[in-house]
Amino acid sequence: MKKHSRAGNIVIWTLILVLSAVAVFLGVWWFGFSYSGFDDVAAREASIPGLDSGLSPQGLCPLPERSGYDFAMSGYISGEPSRVYLIKNTANVSQEERYVTFTENGKADDSHFGGIACSDDYMYIASEKKIIRISLDKVLGAENGGAVEIDDFFETDFRSNAYCYIFGGMLYVGEFYRPGNYNTDVSHHMEVNGKTNHALVYVYAMDEKHEGGIADMVPAKVISVCDEVQGIAVDGESIYLSCSYGLPASRLKKYENRLDTETAETFSVGGAQVPLYRLADKDADLTMPCMSEEICLKDGKLYVLFESMSKQYRWVVHNRISTLISLEGI
Repeated sequence: MKKHSRAGNIVIWTLILVLSAVAVFLGVWWFGFSYSGFDDVAAREASIPGLDSGLSPQGLCPLPERSGYDFAMSGYISGEPSRVYLIKNTANVSQEERYVTFTENGKADDSHFGGIACSDDYMYIASEKKIIRISLDKVLGAENGGAVEIDDFFETDFRSNAYCYIFGGMLYVGEFYRPGNYNTDVSHHMEVNGKTNHALVYVYAMDEKHEGGIADMVPAKVISVCDEVQGIAVDGESIYLSCSYGLPASRLKKYENRLDTETAETFSVGGAQVPLYRLADKDADLTMPCMSEEICLKDGKLYVLFESMSKQYRWVVHNRISTLISLEGI
């Protein structure tokens, strides 16, 4: 009896130790993460719409004042047409979840929407190989939940367009790299300060009288960027990158904007030699909660969209963010 009793005690204590270890791990996982630098400059803004519908938020951009809204947000829902939501930036106040879907030649667009950008007159969406363009007036005039026919599109030579941004009459379009499941062409792999950048951003001169809204299918500039970029934001002084994948912490990287300086390097696109810029020395590198997506600048603040509160992830992440986040002073 004593041998059995001793064996039983060993089993019980082993179970207790295992359960205690699991409890400690889960406690650290859920409550032990802190982002002091991020928390010092972050503020919660408007609620992210569409989360209860199964939306995976992807893209964010400011809208012109005439629209009556502050932001447009793109996202996709498995098995349904992708959506764009119009958001008024009013924190802690419920608002109508206003969204539209899109069609091409009358067929619903259920592609994986990525980034979004808006000029005064048009909306641009990164939709896999395409950058689709839609009249902003058509979007604003559509019924809530209605479908809008796209105007036109252009294609890049990226395997997939992940994000986009408009600044200074230029449309920035970037690809996402992660080894194994999100590979890029080997010609896009470039050494920078002893490390390898595996992705590019094409910078197109805009001309909205032309098809697709760009002056030329060959970009005016090419930027070499780091891995796992989910979004870019640009102003006259800085270039910001939102970098993330899965559960590890996100990173916000800030670089000096040197795109107006001359460069001796070029990159071949469609047989043309295009000025090449490599983002190298960071001015800042901010650690953020996981699953940051696209970013944008508005009224002196940098806004960050997070995917962590979408239905497929909310039960496995430790920082579930259900609002837009603004950052100031970075």
